[in-house]
Amino acid sequence: MKNIDSIKYFLDKWETVDTSYDYTVPYHKDIDPNFTSLPTFVAEFHDCKVHSCPLLVTYQQKLITNYIWRLTDRSRNKPGKSHNLWKEWGDEVQAELPPVSDHFHEKYRYVWLPIDEQSVENPWHIWIDVISKFRLMEKRWSTDFTRYCYVLANESKYFEKCIKELFPEVKVLVMPKNATWQFKHLLVPSASNSKDGVITPHLAPWLRHFKGRPGLKETKSHRKIVVLRPGAKTRRITNSDELLLALKGWETVDLAKMTIREQMKTFAEATHIVAAHGAGLVNLLWCNPGTKVIEIQDKNMIHKKVYPVLSHHLGLAHTLYLADTVPIALQNNKKPKGIKRLTDLIDFKIDITDLMKHID
Repeated sequence: MKNIDSIKYFLDKWETVDTSYDYTVPYHKDIDPNFTSLPTFVAEFHDCKVHSCPLLVTYQQKLITNYIWRLTDRSRNKPGKSHNLWKEWGDEVQAELPPVSDHFHEKYRYVWLPIDEQSVENPWHIWIDVISKFRLMEKRWSTDFTRYCYVLANESKYFEKCIKELFPEVKVLVMPKNATWQFKHLLVPSASNSKDGVITPHLAPWLRHFKGRPGLKETKSHRKIVVLRPGAKTRRITNSDELLLALKGWETVDLAKMTIREQMKTFAEATHIVAAHGAGLVNLLWCNPGTKVIEIQDKNMIHKKVYPVLSHHLGLAHTLYLADTVPIALQNNKKPKGIKRLTDLIDFKIDITDLMKHID
């Protein structure tokens, strides 16, 4: 969707922040290097209801979802059975929402940040789909984004950590599960990336400015790090001991045991990074230009191009290393909690000799 004219009639009032445009990123021989960003905007809604699943229903019973928060799973989080939330957004619906529990009347105060339950602890989604909207508010209104009160659709411990460590001045209201709130006036920033999750060129440097908050603006790079995922359920390196023997002098880091500031500092100080694909690589935002990144990825999932594109925008030297995979067996025929796709149930086995060629 390249033209905002195709959606604007669903909005009460809207102001474009960035128009759409095309750009090219060298990525992989099997992937089209051409990308199209979507236009971004801030919309205003009057007398609307929001539900924590998340969705927004206007006073005309128009459903606003995909362009604000892209829901792709057709089976979860439905507040009622009388409609399908995942049709084209703008559908007229009769949503069986729970009764409204809270009313908010102040104008130009509240900003809605929708995110679903399965993404609330995912660092990539928090930075790119939630915190990125601070930029749209700041640019649209030519004012400090901290003046607003942000309404988060679902509780997120990771988002709370970001706010506490980096943005303590930001006010946040978190919707309880299955809650419906009504707003006399609500500001709603659009999604800030393309339908493939690809970050746009102007968003990356804006987010990067937050590197100065923990005092890392002039950080010099001097560390070589391997990011391991010992506590993760998928995409672990099964022969990590062999890898570490080959990478003598490199540090190992476990992002799950680090604060937000510690993660930022580690990536800001890195000259080389080896890591399996995962949400923690959103920390590439803090790397200095020229940092060498080797992302280990599944040969069957090379369409996950978010980090090559992010690296391109930030001037990082990114290499996509396609590894052999080891399938993970289902326990009781059920996906582990937090895993969205069965195709994600894999670990990696690295050809050490081959990988070292890329590093050297």
